[in-house]
Amino acid sequence: MPPLAARLRLIGWCLAPGLAATVGSFRDWPPFWVCFGIVGAAFVVAVARQKPGVRTGKPAEKGPLRDALGLVLVMATIVFAFAALNSAREGVLGLVGRPATAYIGARDVVSTPTRSNRDRVEYCYHLVRADGSAMAGRICRTDRAYTRGEAVEVLTEPTGVIAPETPAAVDAAALTRNVGVVAFAAICAAALLGGGPAAPEPPLVPPGRYPRWRPGPPRLERRPHPRTRRRTRRTRRR
Repeated sequence: MPPLAARLRLIGWCLAPGLAATVGSFRDWPPFWVCFGIVGAAFVVAVARQKPGVRTGKPAEKGPLRDALGLVLVMATIVFAFAALNSAREGVLGLVGRPATAYIGARDVVSTPTRSNRDRVEYCYHLVRADGSAMAGRICRTDRAYTRGEAVEVLTEPTGVIAPETPAAVDAAALTRNVGVVAFAAICAAALLGGGPAAPEPPLVPPGRYPRWRPGPPRLERRPHPRTRRRTRRTRRR
């Protein structure tokens, strides 16, 4: 089983794509940029895990339990990133959100192509306060649910960093939020139990360091055969 520090590091690597999705959910970024952030985080994790070292030629640790835990780790990482993208904002607003009244401002129509030759249309509404100042983020619906200037009850985060959302949408995301919590617990359990990619054997000499010099056994001098000595002497006399 790998050491505890390596297992905790593996948990951080697996949570990195989910954290990128969480930031995108908090700020209500477009799905394209959120997916780009998730892929970028996964690429950084893959590069950071590559460690130079001296290969010892020994096979890595393998086993059916480790392979099964590794599969659970991969699936839980994907589910956690998906759940964080769709319910992170609603989960925080359900815990610390405060009710407030917002007004519908500008409306954006987002059209996404699908396989059925029909574009998926979303109507995203920007929110403003009573004094006319804009609020962070926007609320998106698949139909024209609101009109410009309409008052809407929303839940807001005290610092204003997280985009607001309606109480109905927060309640509807409860199932996805619970799935994300289960996926997070599965990541921690699988990593602590030794799942994940098999780690190679540690090198005999760490990279960048040299072994400490130790005196070896004395070498025995090789003396020539007596016949060879006689031939050498005769050659020199001639």
